[in-house]
Amino acid sequence: METADMVKVAVSAAPYSIDKPYSYLVPDALAAAAVPGVRVMVPFGRGNKESEGLILARVQEPKLPGSKAIRQILDPEPVLDKAGIDLALWMRGRYFCTVFEAVKTILPAGLWYGLREIWSLAMEPETARSTAVGIPGAWQVLDLLEKQGGKADIRVLRDVLGDGAEKPLKAMKKAEILTCETDAKRKIADKSHRMVELAVNTEDAYALTEPKRRSAPARYEVVNFLATAGRTPAAEVSYYTGASSRTLKTMEKAGLIAFSEEEELRVPSLDDVEPGPEIVLNEEQQRAFEEILGRVQAAKPSVTLLHGVTGSGKTQVYLRLVQETLALGKTAMVLVPEIVLTPQMMRKFSSYFGSRVAMLHSSLKMTERYDQWKRIRRGEVDVVLGTRSALFAPLKNLGLIIMDEEQEGSYQSENVPRYDAREVAKYLCVREKAALVFGSATPTVETAWAVEQGSYQKALLRRRYNENALPEVLIA
Repeated sequence: METADMVKVAVSAAPYSIDKPYSYLVPDALAAAAVPGVRVMVPFGRGNKESEGLILARVQEPKLPGSKAIRQILDPEPVLDKAGIDLALWMRGRYFCTVFEAVKTILPAGLWYGLREIWSLAMEPETARSTAVGIPGAWQVLDLLEKQGGKADIRVLRDVLGDGAEKPLKAMKKAEILTCETDAKRKIADKSHRMVELAVNTEDAYALTEPKRRSAPARYEVVNFLATAGRTPAAEVSYYTGASSRTLKTMEKAGLIAFSEEEELRVPSLDDVEPGPEIVLNEEQQRAFEEILGRVQAAKPSVTLLHGVTGSGKTQVYLRLVQETLALGKTAMVLVPEIVLTPQMMRKFSSYFGSRVAMLHSSLKMTERYDQWKRIRRGEVDVVLGTRSALFAPLKNLGLIIMDEEQEGSYQSENVPRYDAREVAKYLCVREKAALVFGSATPTVETAWAVEQGSYQKALLRRRYNENALPEVLIA
């Protein structure tokens, strides 16, 4: 039997009962871009309705009759690597969700696509009307499409024609009067701004603009400004020199300046954070720190319960562990419950790790979370601080995961997939040969039992930091 180049795709439209990798042919035009980890548009089901999917693998398989082909590649490069795909497959088996539900949990919301059905006339309006005779409701559809310029979103058709729009649309598609295409648009786009720089050396630029300084003062001012400032955003050049966009375009045509695009990251600024003081641990903290650090250095999967009373200085131990993990050339992740993640804690980590730390939590805008994800993926970040979902940050060479207040119920997801962040963290630590630290004054019963059974290690902090007294308790 003839074999063909095919891909295994996890389809978003497939419910759990029929969730499996579906095989699709790879057209020659999409052969270079159809790699594991990219999202695609594929026909699915009896009606071949277009649905979003993720390529899991590329294989050579027998070409069966009726095999369908992928229709569109949505991503210019993979959004998930092999490790991310393996994590999605593990989550499916552990939490009884579809692979695509796991993928949507792993990826930031800004990367998701919104799908729209666009219905268009496939022939001239007069021909369409004569062909549509006998189809109930067809003329209403045609009247609306003509008003919309020959094409309309399915939502517009439903708003005007009601739920009864589906029947005439399907009948008209079958009669080849209409065509239906699915348009995919990402929720968040990359942001960039236009930059300007001199296209010739400074002496030549002055030589070309100095003779016409009186008749074209704006040109001279632009050259004078760029000669001092160098590559600058176009908006700033116009603001400081008074040159209009038209003047800049004219200068570009003359070969004086050159435009380029530069990425603009929408992340919170932490420039005003001062460097933190040197961390000095007491004897008890130092002992716990050295025990856990030894497990990080061993590069073997381990779980340690850092059991310390409230105010015992667990955060100081966390900071020192992260510092030493980075010194080993590895990365670290610190997870905290939503209620604990305050601006003060974010500033504290920034004071020690500067721009190499990324914050991921629900208070961030969708654009900020997406841009932080991009920074992490590119390797510009060594430390991730955040809530439950920060666990899916694409950190490379992970050496340490810390889960503070591990007894908190917010580590358990209430949405599909209903994952437990503690279990996902253990999976990552086994895969990456990293150390996992559970910090708590009141650990969960499961964690305390695992320590008693010897499955987890234990480090104790019995005294409060600086020997501060515990709060007075009155029994009423």
